[in-house]
Amino acid sequence: MIKINIDEAIVNDFYEGVKKYIGKKFFVSNPVKDYFSDAKIKEIIKCKIENFPKIIKEIERLGIDEKLVKKAFVGDEANNFGYKKFTTKAKTQYRAYNLSEALNIDVCLYCNKNYTYTIVNKTKQYIRPDFDHFLDKESYPYLAMSFYNLIPSCQTCNRTLKHTQRFLLTTHIHPYKDDFNSIKKFTTTKPLLLCDNEGDFSIAFKNKSKNRKLRKKANNSIESFALVLQYNKHKDIVLELKDRYELYNEDSIKNILKDTKVFKNKGEEYIKSLVMCSSTKDENINKRPLSKLIKDISEELNLI
Repeated sequence: MIKINIDEAIVNDFYEGVKKYIGKKFFVSNPVKDYFSDAKIKEIIKCKIENFPKIIKEIERLGIDEKLVKKAFVGDEANNFGYKKFTTKAKTQYRAYNLSEALNIDVCLYCNKNYTYTIVNKTKQYIRPDFDHFLDKESYPYLAMSFYNLIPSCQTCNRTLKHTQRFLLTTHIHPYKDDFNSIKKFTTTKPLLLCDNEGDFSIAFKNKSKNRKLRKKANNSIESFALVLQYNKHKDIVLELKDRYELYNEDSIKNILKDTKVFKNKGEEYIKSLVMCSSTKDENINKRPLSKLIKDISEELNLI
């Protein structure tokens, strides 16, 4: 799981692009009609994560007909509104492809294993990530078009692993709010330098944070996305890191810097990123699959 910091301009563009997709025509009686004003719809679409509970309480107190809310914010086969309209392809109107392209998130925020890049050109929209509703749209249909409730993710995480599981802000890691990288760290159940084959160890997580609530949320997310099971399919990558450790120690890196002008100019950090085939910086672990695994294990091996 990867924490992403969002440019507010992307949120504003999203709001301007989708605000007319909400089916206000379904709200014809007071106090519902008064509540879902243009200002309130703007507040819901741009709602910050910490304000989700406020919106939820307000709407629950109103006792609004859930079917009407779903038609307005989610849409259905007979009503092309809300999320249904947002996810329908269109070349000249703002759609899910516009958001995914603006976010430019190439790796699933949940698993950090699968690519989620967006591919479009002037004539066709080819590939984009799924948008998972962190708070599910069945329970919270009025948040179906809330920017911070739409998590770009791979199909495996969204449709297979999370699927109908109910996530809450208090139970699971939210990629726009919580920094999983500062809470958990990949490790191996046996020191890697003592291992010769995949059967000698397992990939596991250890705690970095002392905050019990955050650790519990992280543990729930690890279980929901079967991250331990998924990552133990990549022991070969970890063993390769051990081989790199034996080939590229501090002395060999110093020799590369000394003897190769082009590498000398780019510096030691660049060489280490080449050795690991991954970035050495936390802020770049969202660029390639398995980057956090590679970085964490490399740190244990003192490769970085």
